[in-house]
Amino acid sequence: MSFNAFVGGIQPGGLTNSFEVKVLVCFLLDHIKQPLTFDELNEIFQNTGLVNYFEFAESMSDLEKTGHIRRETAQDGIEYFALTEVGSVTAQTFQKTLPLSVREKTMEVAYKLSEARKCMDEVQITYQPVADGYILNMVMKDIGSDLLDLKVFLPTEEECLRVKERIQQDPAQFYAQTMALLME
Repeated sequence: MSFNAFVGGIQPGGLTNSFEVKVLVCFLLDHIKQPLTFDELNEIFQNTGLVNYFEFAESMSDLEKTGHIRRETAQDGIEYFALTEVGSVTAQTFQKTLPLSVREKTMEVAYKLSEARKCMDEVQITYQPVADGYILNMVMKDIGSDLLDLKVFLPTEEECLRVKERIQQDPAQFYAQTMALLME
């Protein structure tokens, strides 16, 4: 493994050698106990400020080539990265080479994103015809009260489908933008 990492955009205390970045990827997948998409992994690492994007992407490629991780395609066609047995052994053997603060920060961000996605996965979008068009109803579930329960009139079924697709692309962003408009 190479020990020179891209360092642009890394916050103080971040990882500056590619060996550590690869161990961190294995550590995260080993501890989260579920496959993640490239984008989910990247979001975790970019939100921590611990890893440069280019180093992350190169490390993912290297880990796949060396059999530490493998791609899996879900029924919905989305590609996930899962840890192999070799990757798990690597994570458990070398995790202590990573500073405790790096491990803790990574897991904290991963769990927060995981919880946010679970809530956003609980989005129900339906529409029904009314006399002069359609009513689209969108409900974002949460533990306890719903985060958002919104009904909107739309003139055509085509517009309902477009709005539904737009919300489903990124429910978290839709929620954040809606809240920002309401709070201004």
